[in-house]
Amino acid sequence: MAERADVAVIGAGVIGLAVARALARAGKDVVVLDRGAPGDEASAAAAGMLAPQIEAHAESALLTLAVASREHYQVLAASLAEAGHDIGLRITGITQLAFDELRAVALRGLVDAQRRLGLEAEWLSRTDLLKRHPSLNPQVNGALLAPRDGCVNNLALCDALATDARAHGARFLPGEVVEVTTRSGRVTGVQTALDKVHAPDVVLAAGAWSGTIAGLPGPVPVEPVRGQMAALPWPKGEPASVLYSDEGYLVPRGVEALAGSTMEHAGFAKTTTTEGQAQILKAAYHIFPALAAVTVTRSWAGLRPMTPDGLPILGFDPDVDGLLYATGHGRNGILLAPITGEIVRDLLVAGETRWDLSAYAVTRFAD
Repeated sequence: MAERADVAVIGAGVIGLAVARALARAGKDVVVLDRGAPGDEASAAAAGMLAPQIEAHAESALLTLAVASREHYQVLAASLAEAGHDIGLRITGITQLAFDELRAVALRGLVDAQRRLGLEAEWLSRTDLLKRHPSLNPQVNGALLAPRDGCVNNLALCDALATDARAHGARFLPGEVVEVTTRSGRVTGVQTALDKVHAPDVVLAAGAWSGTIAGLPGPVPVEPVRGQMAALPWPKGEPASVLYSDEGYLVPRGVEALAGSTMEHAGFAKTTTTEGQAQILKAAYHIFPALAAVTVTRSWAGLRPMTPDGLPILGFDPDVDGLLYATGHGRNGILLAPITGEIVRDLLVAGETRWDLSAYAVTRFAD
């Protein structure tokens, strides 16, 4: 027998989970469909950085949205903690390192630009850095410190979002969605390999697979970009803080240092490679030279959903009523999950959002 719901959410990654939770808590009957377990793809492979001041440039359309989502994590973490979930939110700051004078000049300029926007940003000298991080490469020239950036445990986050969504009535159905079904310019639901789900609203949150689903009114230019990761022991005596360079980054997770990451156009091949791992480790050793003497504990890869301009696709489709996009978040899926859930909830419950979504419209890719 076919399922019925108010909203069918295609995809159970962190974006789909945040959307499902927000809608279920607003009283919507939600069905989430995914061929795998919740949070099992790119969301599980992430490092969990919350880095709007590092990842988004001062002039980027994404910066304001990303900063708002970072701040919303405080509310989200507190809400989930009331239900017994610790998502590992750590606002320890993120330090963006410069290893030559040219990069140092650029980062000083970025500090000034972010301060003009009202953001907290500091410049740390080499002396400051080596006092804070005794294992740091002494060749460092300085760094931008974004003290309100941080990290979250992406695995715990996905588990908490899924559990809380279920607690508020969301249903999770296994199965790969093969088609969005429509009639006379309106969504009627989705078709899986085995069955149908009837729903007047459908949210496309299928990450790197978003463009492979039939029945969409036009192309959804989201492609998989492979990111490889590795884990090493976190250096003894080092404070648990995220360190970021132009070559890579290190994120503390318990006793481990999560090292990343590559950006590879390799289709849907979710495998690690000798070359990719070497690139990651070279960057990690450049940050903390002592890591060259320890053993890698594990390695993995995930497929980021990237759009041509690096911005997500958010909002209603202009031609098909009831079809809403929440995909293409690229490197920022973990960061943008809370604000994306809020936006989709507001659009489907109130019919509007306080955010200007024009920069994220699917129509920007039209010929």
